[in-house]
Amino acid sequence: MNFSSLIFEDHAIKGATKARHTFANGWAVSVVAGPEGSGLYGIIGDDTFEVMVIRPGGIMMEDVLPYQTPVQVTSILHLVEMI
Repeated sequence: MNFSSLIFEDHAIKGATKARHTFANGWAVSVVAGPEGSGLYGIIGDDTFEVMVIRPGGIMMEDVLPYQTPVQVTSILHLVEMI
């Protein structure tokens, strides 16, 4: 799984986008970005993304990973897939 495999759709925040992938191991990764000032920790114009890792059962990790590049998102996806 890599960043380019994610399927993005419109986010509830106008002008923002989101993608979520759940792995066979039950872990999931949510990736979002929005326009400047949207309150999200990823900016579409800067090609950065806010990443949330979600444990099996929907329990979210405590902190999001802010302003991740597509290469960093791919690394996170690979790590979560290997858990």
